[in-house]
Amino acid sequence: MKVTLIDYTGCGSIDPWYAARLLIYAKNTRVEQGIKHRVKTAMMEAHEIIDELNKIANTIRSSWEFVTFTFEILDVTRAFTHQLVRTRHGSYAQQAQRVVDMRAFGSLLPQTVKDKELEADWLAHMSDVSDFYADMIDAGIPAQDARGVLPTNIYTNILAQFNLRTFAELCGKRDNLRAQGEYADVVRAMKAEAYNRMPWLAPFLEPILKKILDGKSPVDVPQVNDALKELDKLKGTWG
Repeated sequence: MKVTLIDYTGCGSIDPWYAARLLIYAKNTRVEQGIKHRVKTAMMEAHEIIDELNKIANTIRSSWEFVTFTFEILDVTRAFTHQLVRTRHGSYAQQAQRVVDMRAFGSLLPQTVKDKELEADWLAHMSDVSDFYADMIDAGIPAQDARGVLPTNIYTNILAQFNLRTFAELCGKRDNLRAQGEYADVVRAMKAEAYNRMPWLAPFLEPILKKILDGKSPVDVPQVNDALKELDKLKGTWG
């Protein structure tokens, strides 16, 4: 698995705070707007920006949508991407088995398969599937039909774009012990890439409640889980 942040708000700008300034300006347009206030935001010092970001990280999230990230995610399973694209407010471009010849496919052996005999059976089964797929392609069966025999854990590649609001929600739901291992690994890699470009993201992606839960999922703490559901309803109403 390899995750690379290939584009993001402010990519190519000489100002490392470009995205942060845009976020601050977007938030403040409710009361201040126009060239005067854009210049004011552009002149903010680092400590002023950080203070503003800490406030924004704990307010209504609509302004977060002005900051975006585009990730290239290579050598992950179709099982993972089937889950990833359920994040509705994202954009995706994925390798198409309908047109790509997949006879040399790779697949992920689940970490839970620890028995050597089962591992050997898994690898043998993957080899059989690969051979049968190749036979169909060689016989003139279109790739879009031959792909029906391919396994869910086959490797694939995908581009994914999220705004900060969606990305923060994705991280909150998937960077935890209850997420399937591969999904959690990909999300942590995405976070690491984002932090590398925007270190100031921590308050947005690492909520205080997560530290309080100490690695547990909110689902494991019913009162917290119920409270979060109520907050989701409020966010849906107030934006």
